[in-house]
Amino acid sequence: MAAKSTKKRKTTTKKPTKKQQQENAAIRDEICILCVLAVCILLLISNFGIGGMVGEAVSSVLFGLFGWIAYLIPVLIFSVVAFLISNRGNSHAYIKSIALFVLVVLLATLLELIMNPYDATAGLMTYYHQSSVNRTAGGLFGGFLMKLLCPLIGKAGTYVVVIVLAIVCVILITEKSLLKPLGRKSKVVYEDAKKLKETTAIKSAQKRAAQKKEKTARLEEQAKEQQSTVSKPTQKRNKKVSGVSFATTLLETPIRGKSPELKELIPEEPVEDMSIKPLDEMPELTIESPFDDVDVPDMSEPVPETETMAVEEAIAPIESVSVSEEPEETDMTETTTKQTRKHSSPEEKAAVTKETESVEAAVQAQNTAPAKKYLTPPLDLLKKGKASGGDSNAHLRATAMKLEQTLLNFGVKVHVTNASCGPAVTRYELQPEQGVKVSKIVGLADDIKLNLAVSDLRIEAPIPGKAAVGIEVPNEENTAVMLRDLLEAPEFQKSKAKLAFAVGKDIAGKVIVADIAKMPHLLVAGATGSGKSVCINTIIMSLIYKADPEDVKLIMVDPKVVELNVYNGIPHLLIPVVTDPRKAAGALNWAVAEMMKRYQLFAEYNVRDLKGFNEKVSNLEPAENNPKKMAQIVIIVDELADLMMVAPKDVEGAICRLAQLARAAGIHLILATQRPSVNVITGLIKANMPSRIAFAVSSGVDSRTIIDMNGAEKLLGKGDMLFYPTGYPKPVRVQGSFVSDKEVQQVVDYLINQNGGANYSSDLEEHLSNDNSVELSGSAVFSGNSSETEDNRDHYFADAGFFIIEKEKASIGMLQRMFKIGFNRAARIMDQLAEAQVVGPEEGTKPRKVLMTKEEFEEYLGTGKKED
Repeated sequence: MAAKSTKKRKTTTKKPTKKQQQENAAIRDEICILCVLAVCILLLISNFGIGGMVGEAVSSVLFGLFGWIAYLIPVLIFSVVAFLISNRGNSHAYIKSIALFVLVVLLATLLELIMNPYDATAGLMTYYHQSSVNRTAGGLFGGFLMKLLCPLIGKAGTYVVVIVLAIVCVILITEKSLLKPLGRKSKVVYEDAKKLKETTAIKSAQKRAAQKKEKTARLEEQAKEQQSTVSKPTQKRNKKVSGVSFATTLLETPIRGKSPELKELIPEEPVEDMSIKPLDEMPELTIESPFDDVDVPDMSEPVPETETMAVEEAIAPIESVSVSEEPEETDMTETTTKQTRKHSSPEEKAAVTKETESVEAAVQAQNTAPAKKYLTPPLDLLKKGKASGGDSNAHLRATAMKLEQTLLNFGVKVHVTNASCGPAVTRYELQPEQGVKVSKIVGLADDIKLNLAVSDLRIEAPIPGKAAVGIEVPNEENTAVMLRDLLEAPEFQKSKAKLAFAVGKDIAGKVIVADIAKMPHLLVAGATGSGKSVCINTIIMSLIYKADPEDVKLIMVDPKVVELNVYNGIPHLLIPVVTDPRKAAGALNWAVAEMMKRYQLFAEYNVRDLKGFNEKVSNLEPAENNPKKMAQIVIIVDELADLMMVAPKDVEGAICRLAQLARAAGIHLILATQRPSVNVITGLIKANMPSRIAFAVSSGVDSRTIIDMNGAEKLLGKGDMLFYPTGYPKPVRVQGSFVSDKEVQQVVDYLINQNGGANYSSDLEEHLSNDNSVELSGSAVFSGNSSETEDNRDHYFADAGFFIIEKEKASIGMLQRMFKIGFNRAARIMDQLAEAQVVGPEEGTKPRKVLMTKEEFEEYLGTGKKED
């Protein structure tokens, strides 16, 4: 029995695991550090004489060894011990610790050299006793090193050696080079010199080319002078013919046939030995022409007059070809010019020269022809607004008096300090007296509306940046804000942003211009007829007047079909206006893929955003494989509610991904909807759309859905909006601009006529035509069976399989918690996994067994359908 119990005790003994060993080691290290900290604190207070008898003794020893450095020794000891413990096993840590100790000794030596002159007769213990008593100088270590070096290299040499060694120790401790900045400066100087050398070489090459061209022109002028000075009879009397071209020989051929056209060129005086011989009997005739392979006729016999015209017709194409195919080399050009044109008339030569120059100019113009420039539509196509002064001063003063009197009747004393008259609304600024609550003024909104007899009013309490309460009262006569007035304003003209658009005019009449790139996404919502579509038209027209199609591209989604179709054909469009809601979801998915593609390029070229990528691409040397500049993309959706009905999952997922990540990739969203409910503007969409525009809505609930506060229900409609971009503390009331359908049509017609049709993206169109996932999700919405695919397997089938294999156990409750689904669906997924033999059968209350590995399940997903 005793033997059995001993054996059992041995088997139950367990060795500590690796994790437990690491935890025990960490505890030991912590205890060691705390003990060293306590000792170092005692040493530190002992150096200042408050450590008792033991502290005094230890302090005297430290000062005797290190001198004045003893004040720093406790701090250095604790730092070195903690550093070595945290870097156990690291050789660099030990090297740095040794370098620190050597640095302390060198500093002690330096202090000893400065405070005590070198004495050859003094012993080592003398330095110890002096430093221990006086608590100065460098102590025993400093004296030892000084006594060692001074006899060998003198006091000055000791200074040099100690300082140099101290610098070396500092470099070893910090691992920072002192010569690196000098190397960086020298590299900059070298690069500047290299650039200067390259610039000089380019200038010298250009100078040589100019000299060569001048020399060519001078030689041609000499040839002209030589030709004019030599008479034709003298040329004919010369028996020795040199440098005659093939074209010139043909011209001389019909002379014996007495051609009337050529008789005028040569006088009819008798010339000795003028008979034309065959080419093989003319040993000194040299023919330098690019037409060596052409058959030359026999010149020994006279040419009949009937063949004269045929010969002359053969001359013209040969001469034209010889001119157009003139070699580019300068030396060859000079020789050929002298030889082929020596016997031509000045008129013919001038015509040929003129033709050559025109051909060269045409080729050069074709090579250097700039890309077709985008022609911005003229502002004359838009209507200009009528000048209107708004309400009269008398009316404003009367309304201000009514406001003060109405509030005074309810016991609220205020003073109207200012009135800002805008296009549709006038804001009266009220300054309440001390002790008046702002909430009391807000609570009297209905009473103020009753006394002023206005349709509605809005109270802004307080006005951002002002110590006043604003009451916005509608004007008696509204003034329309036309788009042309905003586009001609300096705020829009001076804006350098490519995605700038004119929002409208605020209550003070100031033009509001916003940049979509800074928003970076915009949500526009409001009731039917409040001005959403006009606002979308304003944004698109602003981009047309501001941005080049190469810099900004548009994707328009219009489920209502009739709103944005007018823009089909403008050069800014990537694809025609999308009217099918399912294709719209595909376009959003393409934008997500384009965004990820751009981020991969950013990572490859080590840039952070689209602006940095385009700058880097423009600075690259020209090459075929270089990427092109990428344009900013603005996606405009005119009715989000319709998309959310047809394909809610695809649309919401794509919009959320774009809203979260697409800013740096240069992709921006503008979403508009007339139904600002929580199932359309979901929490995810709302959280990722920081900039919003609220038009008139029917209730405060809709207003809170759009801008998280009341106020939009008090708007007047017809472009009256609350503009709430990112960075604003409160929404700003703005009267949006108006652009008519006729103006839009005129601008679109001008763009199509002047800039040509739109160059649509073939990749995007192919993506939309091949995108089947959107069709499935759209049909699933109407059929009500959105959880299963065509093969009757749940969408979570693959994810559930990987999850179960990873956890190495399977249960329906796990699937419910993981995928947030009901019991019936989780049980159905488990049955599908059991049917595929991923998990085993039920075993009562025990979890099912996992039968497949991850690799086997991946193989099954790839080939399982075929095997079935």
